[in-house]
Amino acid sequence: MRPPTKSRSKFLTKSVAAAAGLAVALSAAGTASAMPFGGHSALPFGGFAHRTVTAADGETFHLKLAAGPTVLPASERSTVQVKGAGYNRAQGIFLAFCVIPDGVRVGDPSTYTSLPSPCLPGGETKDGSSRRITDTGTGTPDITFAYEEGGAFRTTLENIRPEIRDGVVCDVNVRCAIVTRADFTATNERLYDQYIPVHFVSDSKD
Repeated sequence: MRPPTKSRSKFLTKSVAAAAGLAVALSAAGTASAMPFGGHSALPFGGFAHRTVTAADGETFHLKLAAGPTVLPASERSTVQVKGAGYNRAQGIFLAFCVIPDGVRVGDPSTYTSLPSPCLPGGETKDGSSRRITDTGTGTPDITFAYEEGGAFRTTLENIRPEIRDGVVCDVNVRCAIVTRADFTATNERLYDQYIPVHFVSDSKD
């Protein structure tokens, strides 16, 4: 089904302008950047997020997340490359494409107080639009992966599209992002929430 495009232009313009202003401020503060970590630019037109967290046992983790591209065609299903590092291997995470909750200011973890939701794949299970990263050795084949050394991971999110579910459309009535969060073993844990905003552009002339 073709996603609705009415009012996307106005919503997108406001969202991109806000994101641009926030990116400048955060870059100056050293908490966000347009470049992936490690000094590489392998994720074109992408985004980068990081935060430092302390787990219940007192261990500190420097969570880094990069994804790209982050500007996608509204009329197609797209693939986004994602990589992370520094995550807590004792805690599994979900990697998904989700609605950014009201009240969340991307780049300000003090506002990350609500579960990112809803998310793809919605009613379409196992379509590659979400992943689980865990060292437990359990999970769905091709969807669940183990961490690499240093709490790192590299994968893709596939079939990314603006309509999260009926009536919930990115850049029309909600903001959306590539997200990490603690998996179902700690659903209410917000330490591992990270957001990289994604925007959609329409080729419609309507």
